[in-house]
Amino acid sequence: MSIFLILILAIVFTFVALFIDYARIAAMKVQSERLVHSAVRSVMSAYEPELQQEYGLFAYGESNGDQIMSGVLNDSMDHGDRGDSFSILPLELDTSSLQMERMLGEYEIFNRQVGEEMKYKAPIDFTLEIVNKFKPISQSMKEASNTVDVLKKLQKLYDKREDALDEMLKKQKKSAQSVDDISNLIMDQASTHISNESLGGGIHSGKDIAAQYDDYVLKANELERLITQRQGKISTDKSEDDNEDAEIALMDSYSSLISGYQQGSSSVLSSISNIQNALRADHLKMLPEAIDLWEEAYKLNEQMKQVIEESENRSQSEGYDTVTREDSPGSTEELSNEDSEAIRKIRGQTDKLLLPEALLQDLKKEIDVQINHHQALDGQITSFSSTLSGAYGTTSSSSQMKSAVIETRVQIDDYLRKYFIPGSNNILEAELRKLEENRSSDKERKEIEKKAKGKLKDATNILNKINELSGKAGSYMEAYRTLQQYYDESMIFNKQSVGDSSYQGAQLDNDPYDASTSAMDNMDGLFGSMGSMLTGLQDEFYQNEYASLYFHHFDITQLGDIVSNPDSSIGDDLVEQLSIHKQELEYILYGFHNPVGNISAAYSEIFGVRLAIRTMEGLVKSSKLGNPLLILAAALLYGIEMAIVDMIQLCQKGSIELSAYLKVEMTYRDYLRVFLFIHSNNDRKMSRMLSLIRFNTGINPAERATYSSGEVRIGMKLWFLPGIMRMFSSATNSEDEVEGNRYYAIKQADYSY
Repeated sequence: MSIFLILILAIVFTFVALFIDYARIAAMKVQSERLVHSAVRSVMSAYEPELQQEYGLFAYGESNGDQIMSGVLNDSMDHGDRGDSFSILPLELDTSSLQMERMLGEYEIFNRQVGEEMKYKAPIDFTLEIVNKFKPISQSMKEASNTVDVLKKLQKLYDKREDALDEMLKKQKKSAQSVDDISNLIMDQASTHISNESLGGGIHSGKDIAAQYDDYVLKANELERLITQRQGKISTDKSEDDNEDAEIALMDSYSSLISGYQQGSSSVLSSISNIQNALRADHLKMLPEAIDLWEEAYKLNEQMKQVIEESENRSQSEGYDTVTREDSPGSTEELSNEDSEAIRKIRGQTDKLLLPEALLQDLKKEIDVQINHHQALDGQITSFSSTLSGAYGTTSSSSQMKSAVIETRVQIDDYLRKYFIPGSNNILEAELRKLEENRSSDKERKEIEKKAKGKLKDATNILNKINELSGKAGSYMEAYRTLQQYYDESMIFNKQSVGDSSYQGAQLDNDPYDASTSAMDNMDGLFGSMGSMLTGLQDEFYQNEYASLYFHHFDITQLGDIVSNPDSSIGDDLVEQLSIHKQELEYILYGFHNPVGNISAAYSEIFGVRLAIRTMEGLVKSSKLGNPLLILAAALLYGIEMAIVDMIQLCQKGSIELSAYLKVEMTYRDYLRVFLFIHSNNDRKMSRMLSLIRFNTGINPAERATYSSGEVRIGMKLWFLPGIMRMFSSATNSEDEVEGNRYYAIKQADYSY
């Protein structure tokens, strides 16, 4: 019985002892887990305070993380010096390790922290401060952008088409002009009758050949008779001394007159032949060219039709509509629908710019008629030359010659009246009058365009004056070179191509139409980005708002004197504003590593936005002018003039009303926030922000971790049966280890800002 009880007691003791150690091991694991998490949290509490205070970012500081971790662990396991203490869990630190990873300079990490910092404040701030200001003009701007887009395309096509038609008429007239060169060689003045004339008056035209032909025949026959008579007298040796000299003189006179007639006729007919050949070559060259020009004009007219048909299907309109549909608190009421409708009606008048199909076909038909007319005239001149070539003999008919001269001159005059000589019968002038009926506003439009170019040049001169500030800010260049070095290192760290592909800033176009198109394209991009932001927040949105919140921008009021008076001197206060610290937001936006480039780019781009908004107003104000292209030219002139005034006001007070129809203030900073949306380049903008943070704090984000991973090996002495615990650990494939009478637990903890 005693042996049995001892056996039972041994089994129970073994079972209880096993569970006592197992319970201690379980408690040890829990405690080890808590200790390692506490230690890692303690390590990560040593973040860089300057980054957090200045930029809302968390990154590990310069402390020794291993030392902090081991110190926390040792302090947690220190049971004091009391000799009578009894610890159920006598934990001992065996080893500890710490790894710091995920540097703040990595795009993914930086972007995540920016998103966490801005996810609550950015949507509210941007909606209240930007979206609600632009929402009321969204539909008017949509109509203005569509209208400027279609009218600018039509204006280019219209001018090309009209130039082609003008050149076509010039080709037709120039080909006819060569006919005028031959008219005087046919007959100096048109007449229905040609009187006979005696030889000796000279041969200057076909009329002279025909008029003197009868006298030429008479004298040629008389000369032949005298020669025969003279030869007879010589053969009979019966010459009469008294008459001999008179006959010789008469014969010499006749011979000279006849020779002059023949030589003159030959010269005139040769000149006519040469001019006819040149005339034929001109027509064979110029009239086909006129047909080519007509075909070009016809194609341009068809392209204009296509542009008009596609004008209401622009994909860029979706962004405007999304902003319009947004139901946000605090938004201002939209502009009157009458303004949008007035702009839309301008596009409804674009059919006036098209030429009717019937008119174009008539123009083509007249070229064919002119070709046939010239061919008939060429045949008549050939017949004329053939008839008058009989002047070399004495058997032709002067009446036939006279008829040929008169008929040829009549046909030449008819051709010239239709295609060269000004008058009511001139076909080309009649065609030009028909074309001019569609060009009634062109002269006025050209004058307005000239004024607009002059005003745009004034704006460019102001921008050039701003660019000249670079000569005063040479002392800052070393700092900008350092910033560029940081930027390049950030790009390389994130495995991006450095290159020289940074945005070069908006430039003022020399052509008002190109300037307006560029301005409207930017507005399309702006409203498109707003629409995308409203339908789904994106990382870039948080980055943009973060940049505008934490980085300084230029004091635009420092440009007040230069903008209002370009001849004014440059003060030291303005030069001071060109340092990096005074234009951080502009640098993030444009990326120029020089003191003036970013400011110049911001100024010109704000001018573009003002031009777009003011052009919208100009379309409304000019909508009654009738001709769509005249309306556009007048709107551009108004837009440029008012945009210049706006820039002066912005540079003097730092803000300006968004529109004459909407009395809400837009600050310089607001415009920069808008441009951050237009220039979408996340990677480069993040590297610029990171390089500025490094430049301002001296802390390299690429060297500061945001994630730690700690691992500890903690041991505890087993009280009972270590061999069984070793077997149990092996059976469960645990990472824990049993060495001798000690049990070691391995625990890991991770922490990220």
